[in-house]
Amino acid sequence: MKNKIIFIIKILILVLLFGWIVMVFTDYFRVRQSKSPMFCLNNTVKDYSDGSVSTCMGLGYKVVKYDRTCLYATEFGPFFIKERQCENNN
Repeated sequence: MKNKIIFIIKILILVLLFGWIVMVFTDYFRVRQSKSPMFCLNNTVKDYSDGSVSTCMGLGYKVVKYDRTCLYATEFGPFFIKERQCENNN
């Protein structure tokens, strides 16, 4: 009985891990195609005098989209990446 429970727990962990990997790769490939992420848990937008920065937090990753005059780019990375600042720090 104990072996059966351990087996079920292992299968559950593998299913959850597979689901998380699918979420991460789905958002990664959507961002590469200039689309917005599907699995965004928290979305924030910071407005600056020269544009805005949109941040999407996923499960363990972050998507940052810069729409400013000094920087127009999209970054995909781990949840601890920091927002880039322009030289004039607006």
